[in-house]
Amino acid sequence: MLNAQNPAALVLVLSFVLGIGCRDRDGAKEDMTVDSAPKPTPLGRWEGVTAGGGLGTSLAAGGGTRYAAAPWAEGGAVWLLGAEDQLERVGGAVSGAFGRGLAVHEGVLIVGAPLAESGSGLLWRDGALTPGAAGELLGAMVRSTALGLVVSAQGGARRDEERFALGVRVADAAALQDRLLLGAPSAEHAVYDAQDGVGIARLSLQDEAGAAICAADLDLDGADELAVGAPGLGVVVVLEAGAGSLAEGRLIQGSGGRFGQSIGCGAGLLVIGAPLEGDGQRGAVYAVEAGSDTLVSLGSGETDGAELGAAVLVEADGAVLAGAPGHAGGAGLVVQLR
Repeated sequence: MLNAQNPAALVLVLSFVLGIGCRDRDGAKEDMTVDSAPKPTPLGRWEGVTAGGGLGTSLAAGGGTRYAAAPWAEGGAVWLLGAEDQLERVGGAVSGAFGRGLAVHEGVLIVGAPLAESGSGLLWRDGALTPGAAGELLGAMVRSTALGLVVSAQGGARRDEERFALGVRVADAAALQDRLLLGAPSAEHAVYDAQDGVGIARLSLQDEAGAAICAADLDLDGADELAVGAPGLGVVVVLEAGAGSLAEGRLIQGSGGRFGQSIGCGAGLLVIGAPLEGDGQRGAVYAVEAGSDTLVSLGSGETDGAELGAAVLVEADGAVLAGAPGHAGGAGLVVQLR
């Protein structure tokens, strides 16, 4: 399994990635280094306080403030991650998986409660509530992008009052140049352009590509790339703007454990979560930096069933947070790994 406690098993096939891969386009192998050194103590650590709450299921940050959700106990909760590993509860008296969707948009915390109102869902924004339509499950995913706030809804997504009807579940959203892209792991295509509906073809029917997407200048060439997680195959694909198929991309392949279930992008940095990796499904988180020939393991879960990497967050300064919602019997944990 891929974890820092078992370095002999840290074997990945890293293809065409950020200019550092171990396989060129003709299939010839190149040298690759895997960092299997013991990991330092996390820079920050916040433990869940409610049994079964699942702290770390969702993460968000903005304006120097960090938040983590524990959506599964007592209707859900969102916590501000304070100094000295302190938690401060925020949000209104809303139940229904409050916090399953989480974002900071233009300095304001936005929270989705998709199971509220008998499955219609609610969005909580600075105390104001926006209800969904009947059966809409509004807010299971909430993302702040350069092209606006995007929230999932039954069969598609919303941006402000604009609706994108795809007929399938939208799991993630990202802005690439001037295009809003929607990840759809159970659809015909892996990723859709929200404006014109054009899709990016997946690798296989079972790849679950689109479960996580993000965009940034990953190779520091001055142009943003799109990263697409495909946890059904245990891979992440990096694409140039305008690509029509995942087969055109540069591939990072893990060894199972739902590698690619979560991903985070920053300038010259790609972070990947594998929440079911390792003995006891402790989970793990990895990072790849531009210009490096090293794949770095940032850490593994502390307890069986921790599922570290269920959510990851890359902040503007390169700090990395990861959620382990199964930690300590489901109370959950958030750690700062970098």
